Amino acid sequence: MVKCEGVKRRCQDAPDSLNTPLTPENATIPADPSIPAALRDLAQRPVRGNSPARDPLWTEWVLTNGLGGFAMGSATGIPLRRYHGLLIASLRPPVSRVMLLSALADAITLAPDTPDETTLPLTPFHFRSADNRPIAPNVHDWTFERCPGLCRWTFEFAENGPRVEKTLVMADAANAISVTYRVLNATTPWRLTITPLIALRDFHSLLRRSEIGKRFTTRPDQATVTVSTRDARVRLAAHGASFEHDESLWNGFEYVWEEKRGMDCAEDLFAPGRFIATGGPNDRSEGLKIYAQGAASERIEPSPRRIAALDDRARRLERLGNAAIASAGGASVAQDRRWAIRALAAASDEFVVTRRVGEIDMRTVVAGYPWFSDWGRDTMISLPGLMLVTGRHAEAFDTLRVFARHRRRGLIPNRFDDYAGAAHYNTVDAPLWFLHAAAEYVRTTGDTDGYRDHLAPACLDIIRSYRDGTDHAIRMDPADHLITAGDERTQLTWMDAQRDGVTFTPRFGKAVEINALWGHGLLVTAALLDAPERDELLALAEGVRASFTNAFNNPETGALYDRLEPHQTADEIEWRPVAEIRPNQIFAVSLEASPLDPAKRVAVLDVVRRDLLTRHGLRTLAPSDPNYRGVMIGDMFDRDGAYHNGTAWPWLIGPYAEAVLRVGDFSPESRAEAVQCLAPLVAALDGPSPGTIAEIYDGDDSPDDPQRPDGCFAQAWSVAETLRALVLACAPKDP
Repeated sequence: MVKCEGVKRRCQDAPDSLNTPLTPENATIPADPSIPAALRDLAQRPVRGNSPARDPLWTEWVLTNGLGGFAMGSATGIPLRRYHGLLIASLRPPVSRVMLLSALADAITLAPDTPDETTLPLTPFHFRSADNRPIAPNVHDWTFERCPGLCRWTFEFAENGPRVEKTLVMADAANAISVTYRVLNATTPWRLTITPLIALRDFHSLLRRSEIGKRFTTRPDQATVTVSTRDARVRLAAHGASFEHDESLWNGFEYVWEEKRGMDCAEDLFAPGRFIATGGPNDRSEGLKIYAQGAASERIEPSPRRIAALDDRARRLERLGNAAIASAGGASVAQDRRWAIRALAAASDEFVVTRRVGEIDMRTVVAGYPWFSDWGRDTMISLPGLMLVTGRHAEAFDTLRVFARHRRRGLIPNRFDDYAGAAHYNTVDAPLWFLHAAAEYVRTTGDTDGYRDHLAPACLDIIRSYRDGTDHAIRMDPADHLITAGDERTQLTWMDAQRDGVTFTPRFGKAVEINALWGHGLLVTAALLDAPERDELLALAEGVRASFTNAFNNPETGALYDRLEPHQTADEIEWRPVAEIRPNQIFAVSLEASPLDPAKRVAVLDVVRRDLLTRHGLRTLAPSDPNYRGVMIGDMFDRDGAYHNGTAWPWLIGPYAEAVLRVGDFSPESRAEAVQCLAPLVAALDGPSPGTIAEIYDGDDSPDDPQRPDGCFAQAWSVAETLRALVLACAPKDP
């Protein structure tokens, strides 16, 4: 057995326990019969206006509906991105997403129509024309709380004085929300005024005032209003309020995150009127409820009364958490880790969505919120953590079948277009991750019949297409059985950033992780087949194993070359190694069918630990490299340049932790090291993106300038790999 050393660098400062932010005592939503206990127990710590534990302006939340639609915003309520809104609907799940309802401009008037009348706005906004930008609601104190399916703001206007509770609930499997206002401790009459701000635009674009009059049609009623364009509509209805039709334009909203990204940051919005509710001192009514529902057609569903129901979501999350704990060992799992696993299982639910294939609704994975759709690579990498660990076995099978049905010449889609739904096939690794995910599905479920009938044909098609050659110059080199792919113009691996004709991380040729996946995929697929296919694959795998170490071994560093680039000489192609220290080599250690001998696995792990490991993921390039970029700032060109050249990626902690476990033969020491490195990402569930984990972090990290999250602030594979690795580290049996 090869022993691994303890973590030498970043992870030594990680908390000893995963308990602190995730125990039941930290659930912040108070007892409320409308909120199931299973959801309250998963609440994150509140963000408080008077003494914030983290910067409330930059704390972002997301709620999702299982269709690709979502609600998203900042803890303060100030919209900071073009993607911040209360209802972003997916009109053709999980794509064709439209920003329907951007915000509710809400205010309470105390003692209305008297000399003591006072109007207090609840939600602040940034406007381009304003000299001073608000950073929080202008009230005595306020609190933001989130648990799965809902967010709640509480505004207090004086100590022990009147307060307003505002609760946003995202519907399950419907493009709909409800917002409930309750006025508490009022000592005078009051009036709530709620003005919906409508965008009805593609969620990537911005609305200009010149477009509003031409596109929008309004149909008001006593307590409802419908605003529509040719392609979409949103219907708002109130319970406990009346509607006053009074159309207006709200001009010059400014979105600060867009400005930081070097993007257009100004927008104008349409207000069709306002909802008004009144009450008196100690009013015991249910409060004002606003329902918003969106659709592409005239018919809008579901019933408003169903929107606010949380029981289905609570039961599902309870089931997912129980399944994940069972995967980790059930009763043997320590209490602090149980809560970490439950919180990650709840986070995983945000990414599993519906995709219609023909007349059948099947399941797939949204890669990240706000801007990604379902990507093949991300889905296959995320599937074990999002679905297999959490007991969603039928949905995992559906997902594999969706991508198998869409394969072309041995390639599964890299992504589906967010508009036409067409598939893009510019990937070399997604099909290889499909082989891995399909084998993991069988290992977890034992469903050999389903594999044989529906997945094995796709797996064999992938392997034979790679062997014989397919699109994008993807083919097996018969000289060494290794896969080569692409050219100077293509980006086919996960390091795929390109902009304005510039390829920031060219990785054409023979990439290290592609060939680790190729050899692994051949072996795990062969194990599920009978002769003669099994023997055919085993022979190919032996050729890969025999070539891999000689091809990729870097004797100067002890690590592996990142790739071999082709160079045409007079007589032949010469394969020149690229010695950049990148995290892609970790897969040659983490995959069960590793092509490396035990000593080489230790050497590779040591280099990755020394040069790439941070608290929140693995760097994409060693800081010693002259092209290293430790902070992702600037316009989109500069940011893309840093994306895979130093930026740390949380999802890579999954294979890193698995490599630690495999090198350490799943010893108690290796399990402790793996859990310790996962702890900062578990703690991130209670950080700037409550309830989820971001796509990327800065590569640079110091006490004075700690890593910042960036990119999509909710990323599927970040959550999936953290959950999978934690379960793997806790499970009593070695895989």
